[in-house]
Amino acid sequence: MLPVDPPLTATELRVVLDQVLTSEGALVYGAKLFEKLARRGVSVLDLLHVCLRWEVLRSTRVECGEWRYRIEGPNLDGKWMAVVLSVQPDPPRAVAITAFRFARGRRRR
Repeated sequence: MLPVDPPLTATELRVVLDQVLTSEGALVYGAKLFEKLARRGVSVLDLLHVCLRWEVLRSTRVECGEWRYRIEGPNLDGKWMAVVLSVQPDPPRAVAITAFRFARGRRRR
C-alpha cells in the first residue's frame, strides 16, 4: 500500500520534529521499541538527542502504507547512531520505531 503524499524533505522533516519535540506535537514510542533499545544498549535520552540534533537523512521508504525516515546523528556520548521514525505533519506526530548505534560508534561515510 503506497502513501498518497510524497515524502517530506529534510527541511520539512526538521520542522515537524521540532514541533513534535515541543508542546505542539506528540512523540509516540512503537510497541517493541523499549525492548529493542535495551537489547542494543541505547537509552531513550540517546534517541531524543538524535531527534534533536540529527545531521543526516539517510533514507525514506514506504512500510505499512507510511513513509519511514532514518535519521542519523550523535548520541549523548557523541557516538553515531540512527533512529527510524514514521512522521505525520498535521497534526505534528512521530512514531519512534527503532534506534541503533553503529558498531564502532562512528559516522558512516
